Amino acid sequence: MTREEAKAILNMISEGGSISDAALKAGLARSTMSERAKKARAILAAPVHGPSKTKPPEAPAQHSYEPSFVGGTTEYMSRKDNSYHFGVVSDNHLGSKYERLDVLNELYDIFSLSGVDRVYNAGNWIEGESRFNHHELLVHGMDAQVIYLAKNYPERQGITTYAVSGDDHEGWYAQREGVDIGKYAESTMRQFGRLDWVNLGYMEAHVRLVNANSGKSAIMAVVHPGGGSAYALSYAVQKIIESLEGGQKPAVGIYGHYHKMWAGNIRNVWCLQPGFTKDQDSFMRKKRLEAHVGGVLVTLGQDPESGAITEFLPNMKRYFARGFYDGRWSHSGNVALPDRGI
Repeated sequence: MTREEAKAILNMISEGGSISDAALKAGLARSTMSERAKKARAILAAPVHGPSKTKPPEAPAQHSYEPSFVGGTTEYMSRKDNSYHFGVVSDNHLGSKYERLDVLNELYDIFSLSGVDRVYNAGNWIEGESRFNHHELLVHGMDAQVIYLAKNYPERQGITTYAVSGDDHEGWYAQREGVDIGKYAESTMRQFGRLDWVNLGYMEAHVRLVNANSGKSAIMAVVHPGGGSAYALSYAVQKIIESLEGGQKPAVGIYGHYHKMWAGNIRNVWCLQPGFTKDQDSFMRKKRLEAHVGGVLVTLGQDPESGAITEFLPNMKRYFARGFYDGRWSHSGNVALPDRGI
């Protein structure tokens, strides 16, 4: 394979948006296209030697260690200008009386108008069912909640949602019944004609950010962690990243679960908490947990020579309650949802 052929393959994947789309367009199996992409990246990453016929001396053999999380990653090809542009949401809790489908739909409208082709969802897309939230549900049972998700989760032309599943809420079904709730939700989506939902896995997933011009890459983690909120917005994520060994650190980390909106850099990891799309429920009110309602539009810049993520631009869309209201919490009937706006 020549360098020109390698560039053509990576450009095809970049224009298609994914290896699967490029394989479909070329009439190839996904595994074949994946192998060609791997070979193309290796060719473009190799040094280019001049016209000299003398073979350059070989470097001494060295061990090459891949980061421990590389296996099983999905790929996201950069734009030709070395950038990535995508939406992020988390903790939608569909099926709860306190869900904010109005906010979630408006976020997807914003994402669509901005030209993104994908949204990453960091988990808790349904409310799940437990002893303490049973009377705060609109929909009861795993089947009913996942069907409710398929019927009501926003769908926009040209946008695919890539979602991890949490170890709580939808994860409660996984804990009790041993079901792979992410695969189950994806299967139900397909039954309802939803091809725009992709299961990334349980609790966390790693996305390889591949530069379309060089084949160099970095890792983005999409995570639904556990534990409670800390006294400072950054503290829980800080401790997560501090717990990672060097080979486990991603370049970018998206962390759901805490219902907070915050961005920063810890141990050279670009970090994001994207907020959530649910009102403060009775549990959060009693625990004095602030609700950051909204989502984030993210732009990343990548150095094509090294694959390093050198720019991280989170455009936060936070929705504030407009005024006070009565009937906010109830275990016996409907609850009042206030108007919210950016």
